[in-house]
This record gives sequence, structure tokens and C-alpha cells, in this order.
Amino acid sequence: MDRILDGATNHFNFRELPNGKIILSEEAYLRLLGAVNLCAYSGSKGLEYGTFLYGKEILPNVVYFSIPSKYDDYEPQSKGFEVDHDRHGNELKMKKELMHHINGNVYSCIAHVHTHPYIGGTCRFFSNQDLKLIKTLQLEFQPEHGKEKYFFGGLLTVGPDNKPGTDEISFVFYDKKYGWYKITNISVYIDGTERPFNKVNDRPRI
Repeated sequence: MDRILDGATNHFNFRELPNGKIILSEEAYLRLLGAVNLCAYSGSKGLEYGTFLYGKEILPNVVYFSIPSKYDDYEPQSKGFEVDHDRHGNELKMKKELMHHINGNVYSCIAHVHTHPYIGGTCRFFSNQDLKLIKTLQLEFQPEHGKEKYFFGGLLTVGPDNKPGTDEISFVFYDKKYGWYKITNISVYIDGTERPFNKVNDRPRI
């Protein structure tokens, strides 16, 4: 399951993270909702959008993501979400912010979240390139000093025909000892109330 091959991996076959839960703040939720809507309206271009989420583990395996990245200076691409450098070779503000939070002490958990347009086939799964990136973040992008950071991968997939209530959301986590896990227990905290996302066939809908 850990082997990275060409194509995609059905991450819904991963083990569920024991007692795992992702809670989104309203700000984080609205950013993700905006990203999946942009992806849906990109039409045949199939552009991918995304952000980083920053948060903390509030209980064992329960993560509250309180804020998204302040910046969105990446260029949307087809079949890719790149947040490293722009076309002129300049480092993106999103990347600088990421490195700042990796080396800082405020946030212990970071999620790389991006969209997939609905094009059939395996579009509702993480590509193996996505999984390789998340694994690389966990293993190689650790602070120079201080406590280990925990990286999650998030996927937002546009529903077929852009029908309301059919967009999917899911998260994965790579554990150095035990391998891949999925987290499908996802909720949003709005107006003092935690509201779980609906699931269809054990897949959360955003």
C-alpha cells in the first residue's frame, strides 16, 4: 500500500486513523469551499486549486485546523498544484509562509489540501504523486529545531455534473512506523457548534 506507482491509489482502502478526526474552523472551511468551487467552474481546463491549513492536535489524533494560508499566489494548473516558485523562479509567499510555520512553534499540524476536477476514473483518489509529496513533507520537511510536525494531505473532489452536495473531502496521514491512514471523520466548527460532514458510502461530502 505504501508503494508509489504511476497513476492513483484508492486511499479509501487505507486504515482509518484510530480515533482520528479533522475539525475545520469556519475560516478554513470557507477557503476549502472556495477552492472546490473554483475547480468546478474552471470547466474543461480542469485546473487544480488549494491551500495549506495550520492547526494543532487538541486530543490524541484529533486535529483542529484553525487557519488557511494567508496567501494564494500560486498559478492554477491542470493536473497539478504547485506552491514552490512562480514562472519567473521567485519563491512563492505560500512557500515562505509554510517554511515559517514548519520552523515556528505555533502550529504542530499542517495540511496540504488541493482539488481534483471530476473527470471520471480515479479522479476521486489521491494521485501517487500527491501521496509521494505528503510522505516527503512528513519525512523531510521537519523543523531545524523543536518538535516534530505532522503533515496531512487533503483532497477536495468536484462531484459529477457539479451537482450540489456531491463534492467529496478526505484526508490522509503518513505514519513513519505504521504507514498510511485515512481520516474520514471530518467536521466544521461554526457559531460555537461542531457540525459533522455528511457521508455517502463512508465518503464525506463538503
